[in-house]
Amino acid sequence: MNISNQTDRTSRTRLFSPDSAHWYRRDGVPLHTVRSAKGDPRATTLRDARKLSLLPSVTNVLGVIAKPELTAWLQEQAVLAALTLPRHAGEAEDVFAKRVVADSLTTRDGAADFGTAFHHGAERVARSLEVDPTEALAPWLSLYRDWFQANCVRLLWTEQVLVNAELGYAGTADLLIEHQAHGLTLVDLKTQGVKAASGPSTYKSWGYQLAAYRRALGQPVTCLNLIVNSREPHPPVEAPWSEAELERCWVAFEAALTLWRVEKNFDPRVQRPEVGGQRSELAA
Repeated sequence: MNISNQTDRTSRTRLFSPDSAHWYRRDGVPLHTVRSAKGDPRATTLRDARKLSLLPSVTNVLGVIAKPELTAWLQEQAVLAALTLPRHAGEAEDVFAKRVVADSLTTRDGAADFGTAFHHGAERVARSLEVDPTEALAPWLSLYRDWFQANCVRLLWTEQVLVNAELGYAGTADLLIEHQAHGLTLVDLKTQGVKAASGPSTYKSWGYQLAAYRRALGQPVTCLNLIVNSREPHPPVEAPWSEAELERCWVAFEAALTLWRVEKNFDPRVQRPEVGGQRSELAA
């Protein structure tokens, strides 16, 4: 009986919370947070997006596509955490379960933190060529600067919001440059723990993302991922996408967008009349 009660209590405990989705106003202004009734910033929800006629980010849309490799990896991390995390005396099962989940996500969150910090540093390099020698990622950013100086003939922009209001999505692209070999090129930075034996990996979802950005940009540009090894400083590796691949990737993204509208019961192509031309109260 005790076991049954504990199991019931644990099953009612929400262990995994979905990551906050990113949203944009139709003029391209990010609206990832809004003000709560108490005036505090909180994550923008699907309900807010419906009310304010917001556009989902590209990664928000791609969230409807199953990622079995990522799911399997997260499950492995959870099992390892459950096997290795010490149990506190008298600790309730739901409390221990939450600690297991938190511990299992430290590797993922650490990788995300590296990626965020690298993107910030890469934006600074693109704008000024400056690398702070005191920061932890200086060795990686110095190598990125080497790549940038060797390949960027002209910088058009970095960290630019792209909006496709006609199809109902938006997103922030990393870099548009005149590349010394590829011409006008849309670059998306990816950080990855590269294994020496196998080298960097690319994923179809990366192509879906770039195809969506390119359609929103509305220009015939080359698309490439620039892969940065987060395990150790190493020169970035270019992974360009062919036109045939990008055509297939666009078909896939458009299918995901259709599924997203059905799953969310929300068509962001349709703007609520009362929202047009009005500015909402935003969180800073």
